[in-house]
Amino acid sequence: MTLDDLTTIAVAGMGTMGRGIAHCLAAAGYTVRCYEVDAATRDQATPLLQSLQHTLIKAGLLASDQAAPALARIHLSADLAQCVADAQLVVEAIPENLELKLGFYASLEELCEPDTIFASNTSGLSITALAAATRRADRVVGFHWWNPAHLMPLIEVTKGEGTSDHTTDLLMALSRKLGKRPILVQRDIPGFVGNRLQFAVLREALHLVQEGIASPEDVDTAMKAGPGIRYAFLGPLETADLGGLDVFASIASYLFGHLATNAEPPECLTALVADGKAGVKAGEGFYSYTDSSLADILAKRDQTLITLARILGYTEDTEA
Repeated sequence: MTLDDLTTIAVAGMGTMGRGIAHCLAAAGYTVRCYEVDAATRDQATPLLQSLQHTLIKAGLLASDQAAPALARIHLSADLAQCVADAQLVVEAIPENLELKLGFYASLEELCEPDTIFASNTSGLSITALAAATRRADRVVGFHWWNPAHLMPLIEVTKGEGTSDHTTDLLMALSRKLGKRPILVQRDIPGFVGNRLQFAVLREALHLVQEGIASPEDVDTAMKAGPGIRYAFLGPLETADLGGLDVFASIASYLFGHLATNAEPPECLTALVADGKAGVKAGEGFYSYTDSSLADILAKRDQTLITLARILGYTEDTEA
């Protein structure tokens, strides 16, 4: 199969990630068949997709006359067999539960054509383990998008132990066609690349809060007003090159031994979870949220991401 052969793509799961992925594919001209077992989620999908489109149109990233045709290419169903019947690629975005995913892949194996590619949006589960539920390990691949999928440029294409180069090459080419910035993760390791970097920072941030060194607000400010701004343009290794590898090696020699190495989440995180303070979905986490404050945060987040992506050359404006 070549990229030119790809016309119909199934997306399994129409939550936040599935909706964003489905729209990116539909906007690129693909027929997208979306599987969602939950009736309420299916009912919410179209208005939420329209809201997503409104954001893109307002930002000049989607022409207004392209919105309806893109939406028309997205077909919702609770019938898995119907969704995957003529799909050359299935993008799986169901909940992050290994047993649930294994059962799903076993079902896909019986329903799909032998050459259909299975791509998982998992943020860190083993691609090799998922492939074991199928008879096509060479055509099972990681395809991890970042939230919000319609705005974030990064896609991680991850090779399982049996994934073929042809499969990863196809997914890399598809990602580029969608205007994304894909990276190839050459070994199937927990968390891939992006989440390993993200959680290394999170572990140190939690350590600083747990030890009373800085408040959550000040830790977040330190990242947003310091490394976070720079990292939008320069990665950590580019930063080290510019700062001088001798300087960074010297700092690492005395600092690494003082960084957090805990293998379990600290109490400042687990206590919040135990108290039901799970973040925005509960109205409280490290911070408190109302419906209006959350809407404001998300609107500002999206606008900031759009502005950054435009400045850094990750997006192309369209005439609305």
